[in-house]
Amino acid sequence: MIDDPRALLALALADDEHVLGARHVQWTGVAPHLEADLAFSSIGQDEIGHAVVWYSLAAERTGTDADALALGRPPDEYRHAVLVERPNGDWGYTIARHLLFDLAEDVRLPALAASSWGALGDATGALRREERYHLLHARAWLARLAGGPPEARERLRAGLATAYPEAVGLFEPFAGEETLLADATLPVPSHELLARWAAAVEAELAPVGLAEIVDRDLRPVTPGGRQGRHTGDFTELWTEMTALYRGDPAARW
Repeated sequence: MIDDPRALLALALADDEHVLGARHVQWTGVAPHLEADLAFSSIGQDEIGHAVVWYSLAAERTGTDADALALGRPPDEYRHAVLVERPNGDWGYTIARHLLFDLAEDVRLPALAASSWGALGDATGALRREERYHLLHARAWLARLAGGPPEARERLRAGLATAYPEAVGLFEPFAGEETLLADATLPVPSHELLARWAAAVEAELAPVGLAEIVDRDLRPVTPGGRQGRHTGDFTELWTEMTALYRGDPAARW
């Protein structure tokens, strides 16, 4: 069992990216049109590539390898937020989750750039450049759906209302967060990042008249995905994600 706080931080970041990337690429071949299909395939690959970066940092701390961490753990040892494991649902939900997640990345990565763990801070540079394009893509779809036909707008609104409460879980405190804060591995506490994110979400949604989904009562995030508490949705996805590795642990990404 991993108990190193830095390794657990890197694992949580990696698992968020890995699991969401797996969900994104499920749109391949079934997205509303070819451009959207290609975009989500590309974004999903980016997210999985980012996961490799974080898994590699965790592997250095644990003396194992990235593949074993990514694919060789049981479901209850994954530390991603429940939001990212949910099925894609309709296009409105997918775009809502896409926007909320990438706004979280836009808040978290600049904070992590100042980490006293040099390797972690350095890793944020390339990731931030790619995440910037992901957020631009999400914003473009936000505008398109919010300004589209009534059904498109309502599906987006419903997606935001469903995704927002679980998106708050992206800022559930990390395992060993007090230790991470004490040595500045984590420069900003999760509850402060949550407040920044909520303000950013409201700023994005207000111009399109959808800010009512933002809950300004930022209560402490209840234990969930960061503690390995997942849903049946993840059990099904985990079975699919890890099938090759479980069949042949010598396989490589």
